[in-house]
This record gives sequence, structure tokens and C-alpha cells, in this order.
Amino acid sequence: MNKDTEVLIARKEKAEKIRVKICKKEVSRWSPSKYEKMIDGKDYNQLAYLFFDLNLMGYNVQKAYNKFKSLLSEPDLFFLK
Repeated sequence: MNKDTEVLIARKEKAEKIRVKICKKEVSRWSPSKYEKMIDGKDYNQLAYLFFDLNLMGYNVQKAYNKFKSLLSEPDLFFLK
């Protein structure tokens, strides 16, 4: 694995808030965040802005969204619903 590998961390906070941050993958030490955002998980506009930010940073959001859409009709994943 590359030393400069980035990880996206999404954590649910209180009151339906989601904290998203991107930082370098470090083992047994702290890494400063390259990007951090707190959003309301129920607000689709804020989710859209998060995806826009990730797209600008070079992450393939469109491909991930297409995969998400295909998973919605996947019968083998009924236990996740």
C-alpha cells in the first residue's frame, strides 16, 4: 500500500449529523485532516455538496453512484435493507 494513501472516514454524530473527513492513512499516530465536513444526514442538498467536493478532489463519485443505483435492485443484498 502506498505511503500517501488517503482514507475517507464517515462517522455518525448526535442528532442525525455525519462527520466526514479525509486524511492520510497512518498507523499508530495522528494524521491531520486534508478535508473535514459536518453535514445533516437527512439534507440531500448537503450530501450533494459533499459529493461535489469529493468529485473536485478527484474521487470517482459518478462511478460510485452508478454502483449504488445497481445495488438497490440486487436481490442478494436484501439483508442490508
